[in-house]
Amino acid sequence: MSDQISSQSQPNSCSSPRVRQPSVLLTDLTGDLLWIRILRAPALALAPSRVITGTVCAFLLALVLQISTVFKPEEGSTEISAYAQFMVVGDRLNMIVRNLFESALALDPMRFVQSIWLAAQEIRNIVMQAPLIAITIGLPLIAILAVAGGAISRSAAIEFAQGRFASREDTLGFTLRRIRQYVGAVIGPVLVCTLIFLIIGLGGLLLSVPVLDVVGSVLYGLGLCVGIFATIVLMLHVLALPIIVPALSIEGTDAFDAIQRSYAYVIGRPLRYLLYGLILLFLGIISAAVFTMVASGSIEMTDWAATRFTNDAATRVLSGTGELGATKGAAHSIIEIWRIIIELITAGFVISLFFTSSTLLYLVVRRVCDGQDINEVWDGVGE
Repeated sequence: MSDQISSQSQPNSCSSPRVRQPSVLLTDLTGDLLWIRILRAPALALAPSRVITGTVCAFLLALVLQISTVFKPEEGSTEISAYAQFMVVGDRLNMIVRNLFESALALDPMRFVQSIWLAAQEIRNIVMQAPLIAITIGLPLIAILAVAGGAISRSAAIEFAQGRFASREDTLGFTLRRIRQYVGAVIGPVLVCTLIFLIIGLGGLLLSVPVLDVVGSVLYGLGLCVGIFATIVLMLHVLALPIIVPALSIEGTDAFDAIQRSYAYVIGRPLRYLLYGLILLFLGIISAAVFTMVASGSIEMTDWAATRFTNDAATRVLSGTGELGATKGAAHSIIEIWRIIIELITAGFVISLFFTSSTLLYLVVRRVCDGQDINEVWDGVGE
């Protein structure tokens, strides 16, 4: 009897089939993979606020690079030579930006890396050949990039870590209050190394004086050691530069601490830093190329559609060639303004993508080096 009751109490395996639950979910496989999370960079960079910030930054950068044409001296002035040097530096900086942009759109990571190396060499040559002019143009460019980059980085970090949209006070206001820290973190090590090489240059005057040239040759060994140190610092600064601005935006620290953190992360985990950087670089090149193709394709399709049912006059207005009257010339100028706006938006997306990617790069490298959670961002309390 007890066996019969026991058999009746057991569930019927045929009436209630057992469902096998998966032992491993997709989130279990990807939850701790940092490289999976940094793939959000293009989507974060597409946020309207960050694209607008990047577009304004691109406009201001272009304005600074073209400012020499506004203050052109009169013919016969003694300022002509200085103006010519100013124009040459501006043209060379424009060429650097154009080469970087074209290499990024070529979908060739090796070419882009080579362009970065050539750009670094060209900037070094500009600083060595025309230091005062380079500072005159470079400081405004760095200040604009620092403010825009800091705001974009702060905004992307808050959305990525906390899942909320940051206010203007949390981004632009945060950055403007720390503009000296941002600019100092970017150019501080460069100025220190420049001062070191300037001292070495002054010491080199001893080599041109009899008797003192022997003293100079002895001191050359000391100068060589200091020069090696300055060169290493400059190379390390170039490598760590992408994450210095995010370090300030995420940690809310000062310039010295941001530089120290960035250098330590690059030295501490160079292979991880390079690996994540290459992933973001490849993803960024593809994203920038797609965005640019959409923008340029939209212009081409719009021009094609605008000339389907019109005569040759519309073609002249769009292209700006042929006989243009007063109104057609004005119309072409307005159309060019619209095209420039599209180009600025494209450049703005590239700027947003760069600083967004740099922000995610800093977060994942910080996690690898310090074990700090990737979602921790300083909230600004206590300012």
